[in-house]
Amino acid sequence: MLVIIFDIISVTIGVADITVADTFQIIWSQITRHEIATHITKGQQTIILNIRIPRILMAILTGMNLAVTGAVYQSIFRNDMADPYILGISSGASLGAAIGFMTSGFSPIYAFVGALVANVLVIGLSGMRGKVSTIRLLLSGLAINYFFSALLALIKISSQDKLLTIFTWGMGSLGAASYERVIILTAITVPTFIIFLILRKELNILLMGEDAARSLGLDVGCIRKILLGVSSILIATTVAFTGTIGFVGLIIPHVAKLIFGSNYRKTLPISAFLGMIFLLLCDNLSRALIPSGEIPIGIITALLGAPYFMYLIYRQRKREQR
Repeated sequence: MLVIIFDIISVTIGVADITVADTFQIIWSQITRHEIATHITKGQQTIILNIRIPRILMAILTGMNLAVTGAVYQSIFRNDMADPYILGISSGASLGAAIGFMTSGFSPIYAFVGALVANVLVIGLSGMRGKVSTIRLLLSGLAINYFFSALLALIKISSQDKLLTIFTWGMGSLGAASYERVIILTAITVPTFIIFLILRKELNILLMGEDAARSLGLDVGCIRKILLGVSSILIATTVAFTGTIGFVGLIIPHVAKLIFGSNYRKTLPISAFLGMIFLLLCDNLSRALIPSGEIPIGIITALLGAPYFMYLIYRQRKREQR
């Protein structure tokens, strides 16, 4: 019900002034095939049906994907700071997508390769045995982020004709949403989420530590490879469509665990639900704060997420001082 309420709010927000009544009439006429009121223009119908609704659907899928992947990463690395954005996975996917964009046009394959390379670097730098050190994990993510961001900056500088497009995309945007992209992302999201749900018991066991997991008969290496591979596909496709949107995978799993506990039987679906709500809220803010345009959604999530990240670091420091 909460998602539906936010959907209704979202579809009425934008530069074009379309009333709530007219919005509902456009949607209802499309469902029932009834004639629409004469005062509603074709342009208004196009804005609602072909721009705002696909954008809302993309926000729902993106929020779900980022939140769920963040929860999975926190189990894989046994660390509350793990998140695709902070670890540089999103930067790797962004770099790959930008290279594909400049060389042969849009292709999620490039983003997947970039995300996979970033995953390998994180594993190599931070290590995977036992509980991963928070400092080592954060430093690894920071180094990867800076490196890939520098390469992305070089691409921007060398492609002045497409600089604005790459810059806007790099800040995170749902403006390029379309039904085609929604269908593609849904085709990736649904099976990936099902795989995560099937492996929810293994995700719980990974939280106990590598030695405990092995003693319970879990093939830790195999499970981690499956989870990282599937996560890379999901993040790469999401980033390729929306650009870099940070901190969703950090904030939402934490909120879900604080309220409902760490059992992944609950954590995964609740993170998915809260991720949808959070990104819809951020998208509404990105379009409502500037009447004549919009703020890239990645800026909104960073403004909300960075203070929370600083709080987590502060809390970690207090724990280590005890």
